[in-house]
This record gives sequence, structure tokens and C-alpha cells, in this order.
Amino acid sequence: MDKFTEIKTEYEGMVDFLNASLPDEQHGEALMLYYLAATLKIWGSNYLYSPDYKTLLSCISGKDYTIEQVVTAMGCCGDEERLLAVPDFFDKLVKKDAENSSDLASSFIEKLNDILFASATINGDFTVEEANCLSQIIGALQRRALSGGVNVGSSPDYSLKITEKKEDSYLQNDALTQAARDSVTQKTENKPAPEPITITVHLTADTSNVSSVSDVQAEPSAEAPSVSRPSENESETLENLLAELDGLVGLEGVKQDVHSLMNFIKVSQIRQKRGMHVPTISYHLVFTGNPGTGKTTVARLVAKLYYQMGILPQGQLVETDRSALVAGYLGQTAIKTQKVIQEAMGGVLFIDEAYSLAGETDDSYGKEAIETILKAMEDHRDELVVIVAGYTGLMHKFIESNPGLSSRFSKYFEFPDYSGDELLSIFNRFCQKNGYSLDDEATALLKEQFDYLFEERNEHFGNARTARNIFEKAINAQADRIASLDNISDSDLEMITADDIVSATGGIA
Repeated sequence: MDKFTEIKTEYEGMVDFLNASLPDEQHGEALMLYYLAATLKIWGSNYLYSPDYKTLLSCISGKDYTIEQVVTAMGCCGDEERLLAVPDFFDKLVKKDAENSSDLASSFIEKLNDILFASATINGDFTVEEANCLSQIIGALQRRALSGGVNVGSSPDYSLKITEKKEDSYLQNDALTQAARDSVTQKTENKPAPEPITITVHLTADTSNVSSVSDVQAEPSAEAPSVSRPSENESETLENLLAELDGLVGLEGVKQDVHSLMNFIKVSQIRQKRGMHVPTISYHLVFTGNPGTGKTTVARLVAKLYYQMGILPQGQLVETDRSALVAGYLGQTAIKTQKVIQEAMGGVLFIDEAYSLAGETDDSYGKEAIETILKAMEDHRDELVVIVAGYTGLMHKFIESNPGLSSRFSKYFEFPDYSGDELLSIFNRFCQKNGYSLDDEATALLKEQFDYLFEERNEHFGNARTARNIFEKAINAQADRIASLDNISDSDLEMITADDIVSATGGIA
């Protein structure tokens, strides 16, 4: 029995205990709301997210929550000023104990403490913030029992169970965590508790078409804190990433498609926060077009945008192709493919020339890789996005070759070939990035060359790769031209001339 099933079994035992102790009504729904709120509050006190959280909530409730939904609920419950109010069924247990000299309230607290501690440690740690939060929850029940004339014993000592915070948990913010630690030490024991109010936590399961709203008792507080997503590059905000996308040469249709996708995600998130129905959306994409049209560049930006929008917990891009997925014999291919998938977990798996996985009808190896990828897409819908890319016609045939592919990939982004003007712009960007410039004659000659290549292009047209290759040949030609000069000026070092372009292109235009 795994750890999730063990906790679920303990939870079901709590439901049976309540229903047997208070047989006049069923208490499963009320206990579920209280358990969800308590668990989310404990996790939220740490300002981090672990994939185990979603798995546990889904196991206990039988509903399939997304990372976004769990993180949003954690943000709502996690403010340490929000203290869970005592549920009505606990007051009934206390009243029954007072009348019958029973120990129902004490038994419930013991069971609740065990299951909340197990839930807190589901990701492998038990931090000081989680210990403090659990103490508050248990303490509130003990005080309520005492006020009803029932002694339920002393509070558990969690100090020996505290561990270091797991570094591989997601959405971790050390500054916020340290602030929480500092505030814990500054609190006084006699601080008066405010009156509880009702807040609403939205946890809409993917398996339902109707928003499921859980009302949870909590203490008043300021607006719930936003979740901070760690980034190695602080400049990679949503706005900056979209500006970087817009700054790419050409690709106007692709830019519009990406903006539309981000707008749809944004509106869906607003609808979700307001408890409205959110249509199911697939984040997997098909990039079609010839080589060198910027598919990998855009895929890397999409991965970062998904991360900034909260769709993915990490947002890295793992680029691969058939050679990295397919092994020499059946069985090994699944292992090899799974290894690549694990590297991409939490981000985007980008498969270039994906059509090669279904190139032949008897290609069992390619089919095994596809099936392994499809299973990962289903099992890790909130932790993995797959983008497949390749030639337009071949990619359409590839998606249509497998019902599993056609059901999961519904968004196609077409990457057109670069025009002569756009290739010249790309060439000039290579120059600017590397400290070179073109004189007027070289610019005119290069424009003529790019127009010719565009008009005569076929499926092997290199697009930006062609511009890069010509640039590399041009600067080599420039080096050959000036290396023998007695006095080499800065202008000589920077300027690419028409002679250099002729040498780089063979003089053909």
C-alpha cells in the first residue's frame, strides 16, 4: 500500500468514526471540507508546492485537481493570520462527551492529528512553518473542548519531528519562508483570536463540468498573498517574454496565435477564480513549417510563458528527436523515451521531426515511443506539455496516424518561410550581435541574393539557417581579405563588403 492510499484509509476511518459517534446525520462532506482547508493551510504556510500535494488531494477526494487549482487554494488558506474555525460536528462531539463522560472529542483530535501530520509530510519534509500551523489547528480544537467542560489532554510536541525544507519542491520562495519563520518567533501566546468568517476556496475538478465550491471557516485577513514563482532570470516576466516574441523577425501569424493562447489562458484563470465554468483546454501544440523558421525559438518562449502563467511548475524546454527516443529493440525504447520524458517533467518536451516516429507502417519502435509519450501526457497532464514539430504535410499525416495524437493535439501553428527582406533583417541581427556591419553595396547584393533564394526555394530551403551560414562565410571571407593588411582599422574589422558577400555566396544571384 502506498503512502497516499494509507492516508486515504485513515481518512475513511475518520468518516466512519464520526458517523458512528453522531449517527443522526452523515458527516462525510463536512469532514472533507475541514480536511481540505486544514491540509491546504498547512501546505500554504510553507509558500511552496510539491506534486505530491495534488496527488494526495485527488486520492482523498476522488477528483482530479490541477496544479493551478491546488496552488490557488493554498494561497487562499496559507496566510498565517487565517485560523480555521472549529467545525460544527466537533462541538457535537464535545457536547456528547460532557453529557456521557465519553472521550469522542479526544479520539477525534488524535485521529485528526495523525492524518494532518501524515499529509504535511507527504512530500518528505515537516518544516517549522508546518509544525506551527498544525499546532494552531489542534490547539483551536483543544480550547473549544475545554470551553465545553471537556479535557482532551495536552498539545503534541512537534519539535523533534521538524526537518529541513525539501529543495526540490516547486514554487518555493526563501524570502517569504524566512519572513514566516521570523513572524513565528515574534508571536505572543496571549494574542487574542479574531472572530471567524467564511471564505470560499474553489477546487474545480477536471472530471466535472460544474464548478465545485468548498466553503471553509477561516479567520479574516488581508487579500491572500500571491504565489511567487522562482526564476533564475528576474527579467523573464510575462510582459518581457511577449515583447521578446514580438521582436522576432516575421512570424506575424505565429505571434498572433501565441498572444491569443495567452489571452485565453488569462481569461480562463479569471473565470476559474470567480467560480465560473472553465472550458477544457489542451496546451500541447503542433508547429508546422520548413527548417530554420524559428520553431525551436518560439517553443522555448512558450515554455517560459506557460511557466509565468502558472500552467507548468518549472518551464524548461527539453529538445529531442527520434534518435534520442528510439532504441535498438522493443522494450528498451519505452525506457529510453521515459528517461527523456522525466527530464522534461515540469516543462515542455519539444520533439523535432516528430513525423519520423510514424514513418513506416511496420515501425514498431516508433509506435512504442509514441505510446509511451501519449501515456505520459495523460498521466502528467498538469506537469508536462508536448510540442511536436516538422514539415507541414508530414506533420498533418503524423497527427492523423494515431487517434491518441489527434485527440491531444488540436492547435497548429504554421511557421512560414522567411521572405528576402526578412532574411536580410536576420542577417543584420547576426551582424549587430557580433559587432559587424554591412556597407550599402553589400546590403544591395545580399538583398538580391536572398530574394533569389526565396523565389527558388523548395522543401530544403534553410530559412534562418541559410542566413546564418552566409553570415559565417562572409565573416570568414572578411578575415581572409584584411588579414594581410599592414594597418587594420576598427572599420576594417567591423565592415562586411560586397566582395565578402560575393565570396560567401559564390557570386550567384
